[in-house]
Amino acid sequence: MGKAITNIERYIPSKEEEKQESIQQILDALSENRDAVLTLLDILKELKEFGMLDIVQGALKNRHDIGVIAVTQLNKPGMHHMMKTGMDALQFLSRLEPQKMQTILQGVEKGIEKLADTENNKSMGLWGMGKAMFDPNVSLALGSMMNFMRGMGEGMKGSEEKKH
Repeated sequence: MGKAITNIERYIPSKEEEKQESIQQILDALSENRDAVLTLLDILKELKEFGMLDIVQGALKNRHDIGVIAVTQLNKPGMHHMMKTGMDALQFLSRLEPQKMQTILQGVEKGIEKLADTENNKSMGLWGMGKAMFDPNVSLALGSMMNFMRGMGEGMKGSEEKKH
């Protein structure tokens, strides 16, 4: 039949054989993922040249001191208000439709460009302001601002009603 269980020899590899097997497994994995490994090495090289690895290494070595500084900053008076305000601002931005926000930001950008144009920023009297009202761009901007002010007033009125 078969050998008795006590007669079966179990093969236990030596430390050197285990080491060679581990090296072979690593080499096999490297050859199977050659492109990914080369990309990773290229990224690491770029990070090293940019100094990012030194920054990360320094942060890891000084993580306790950095943690103490962070906790100290978080415990300063008013910090929780600032964090709450930041979270509220992020929530506000997340509710805005991206296309509408893009339109508004483009308008603000163009307005700042016109504001910075020193050649065209001459003093304007009442007659010049009246003439500017017929400019379609000025009319659109004024109408938009009026709608903004209406909406802001509605929001503020709604906020006051909630308080009472």
